[in-house]
Amino acid sequence: MKDTKDNTENLAPILEKTEIASLEHRLKNVEKISSTIESVVEKGVESWSHYLEKKNEEKKHEINILNEQHKRGSKILLTSIVFIFILLIIAMLKDQYELVKVILGLGLSVAAGSGLTTLFKK
Repeated sequence: MKDTKDNTENLAPILEKTEIASLEHRLKNVEKISSTIESVVEKGVESWSHYLEKKNEEKKHEINILNEQHKRGSKILLTSIVFIFILLIIAMLKDQYELVKVILGLGLSVAAGSGLTTLFKK
């Protein structure tokens, strides 16, 4: 009996060492997995922020394009209104009232074709 007690006492430190080695190996595996997950999360967050930056840049670009189109349309409409007004004044000074009616009709058709339809779209 004494021999078996001595053997188990001698085996206990060996079993503890193997258990400790097994636990250390498992701990290293857990650390590897956690570092891998951390790097994947960092890359995911990085790519998501890059996507959002690109999306914001595209929105800003789209807004700038729409603003430029609006400015261009407003300038053209204002120019045509001024031109029609000048023609009306000249026709009225020359006592050409039939020409005034024609110019007003053309001005209304231009406004209806270009300017008024865009007002109702948005």
